[in-house]
Amino acid sequence: MVPPELDEGLPLEKAGEFSLQELLGMAIKAEIGAKKFYKSLAENMDMEALEEKVKWLAREEEKHEKFLRELYANMFPGEEVVFPKEHIGPELKPVARELHKVEDIIDLVRWAMKAEEIAAEFYGRLEDMVDTEEKKRLMRYLSNMERGHYYTLKAEYELLLDWTMYSQMMNVGP
Repeated sequence: MVPPELDEGLPLEKAGEFSLQELLGMAIKAEIGAKKFYKSLAENMDMEALEEKVKWLAREEEKHEKFLRELYANMFPGEEVVFPKEHIGPELKPVARELHKVEDIIDLVRWAMKAEEIAAEFYGRLEDMVDTEEKKRLMRYLSNMERGHYYTLKAEYELLLDWTMYSQMMNVGP
């Protein structure tokens, strides 16, 4: 079952059907959505250690939005960002419910992992579409960062699956 905080979107294979301008608009929109998702996730959970990591992810997504807006302005001077209604891959939406059970958080973290993984692939595709080495490096950087977000979430996900171990670790270590 797909939670209300997620819209599955189009498969990555459909990226070739859109212009670079549309794809950058989708990417900016996705970063805005991810930032809102992570902020709301942090606000609705009661696990301090995980909450800090999720807040960090929100700040990272905000940086990505800034990079992409600068790239967009550089590539399409004077044009407003076009946000297509379609999107490639999962689009994260704000969490509007209290998360009382660890199972609720596990499900959302799993979907966030999927979104981060597809975002990494999406930026890899954009790298092939941009025209300068500087832009290619930015897309590679964003792809690597999204992959890092995936692994950050994966580590938390695996610990959450064993809630007893997670709660013990949070009481012991940094």
